[in-house]
Amino acid sequence: MPHPSAQMARRTWFLAVDAPLGHHMAALAAPALGRTLLVQRDAPVAVTEGLVLSGLDAGFLRPTVDPNHGVAHVVRAVDLAQALAVQDQVAAVHVVSPSRCGAVADIPALAGAAHSAGVPLMVDETWREPLRGVHPDLPPGALAQGADLVVAGHVPFREGTPGAVLRLGHGPQAQRLESSVDKAFDFVRSMAGSGDPERARTVLPSARDRVQAAIDSAERIRDAIRAQGRFALVGDGFGRFPEVAGADPLRIAVDTGAGGICAYDARSRLADGHRIRVEAVTGSVIVASVAPGSVSCTESFIDAVHALPSPRPAAHAALQVSPPTPGPSQLTVREAYFAKSRAVAAAEAVGRLSASAVTACPPGVPIVLPGEVITAQTVAFLALVAASPSGRVLGASAADATSLRVVDE
Repeated sequence: MPHPSAQMARRTWFLAVDAPLGHHMAALAAPALGRTLLVQRDAPVAVTEGLVLSGLDAGFLRPTVDPNHGVAHVVRAVDLAQALAVQDQVAAVHVVSPSRCGAVADIPALAGAAHSAGVPLMVDETWREPLRGVHPDLPPGALAQGADLVVAGHVPFREGTPGAVLRLGHGPQAQRLESSVDKAFDFVRSMAGSGDPERARTVLPSARDRVQAAIDSAERIRDAIRAQGRFALVGDGFGRFPEVAGADPLRIAVDTGAGGICAYDARSRLADGHRIRVEAVTGSVIVASVAPGSVSCTESFIDAVHALPSPRPAAHAALQVSPPTPGPSQLTVREAYFAKSRAVAAAEAVGRLSASAVTACPPGVPIVLPGEVITAQTVAFLALVAASPSGRVLGASAADATSLRVVDE
């Protein structure tokens, strides 16, 4: 029997690799519809790689940031509508839902804004377990809420191998994408493989009782963390953000910084001492994902998290920062990527074009992207984050952000 989430799709392309190739395909398909892709700034790296492949212009959409926990959430529909009003020849919009921390975007509102401008909405769902549609407590998938093309990862192509899918919706904007996605699929077929749709669907976990057990397990973990009082839960603050339409109940984002330990240190200690694998989103937040079949680890996870040391009680609280407005983009990502470049001192980089993406954690969002002008505010912000005990800067020529790579004009 086909998996319920597949029944909502007009077309489904199965990829015998993980999600990045799906993002490449989406970017390769977009130029048939326009010259600019509107992209959420903290979209997966594979989306930026797709911009290199396609050569499209890009407009970058800033997600809302939770300064209390130092994480990014989702794009607001009003911000998307404003971006669409000033951008020419938009091919498509690409957003992320849910976020790494489990925040679900208002997909109907985002789809409405995109469709009012006559463009399709693409959604990255790689942080969602491929279980939507099998339990009423799981947020509905983006395709069922008006999205036109969805990239979903963590979908097993066959037992023991990773996989991903692209799902196309039924609306008129989705139909505009269909032939170009077909061509993109043919282009990457040697890498992706066409797959066996029936086999791919049958290996997806779909037993409702297993899903319920996973949801119950995740809630027991959240209840235990709340009762202990040392750490904070990112999801408990979602209500302060109207653009967050829901929460993925299988993702648990824990602010370890509130309890005095850096998230990267916490991740290492959980892995080395307890064989528990979690994600570190910023310097103060780790994320655990509970999947059907792993609920036996619930008690050990609770015990391991509460056993984490607190070397400096206030040293690793989330850095209260507001990212600066990015500088203007003067080159496409592709042009900046292939341009000659060199590393210069951060002060010397002001006014130059960035040759790379530089991400500050917190909030886990690229502060500058290839082709954008590096501003004095950007340099100051990166220095502030790099100097924080819980801060990290990724993509700079130096870990302390004293050197940045610029286009050698």
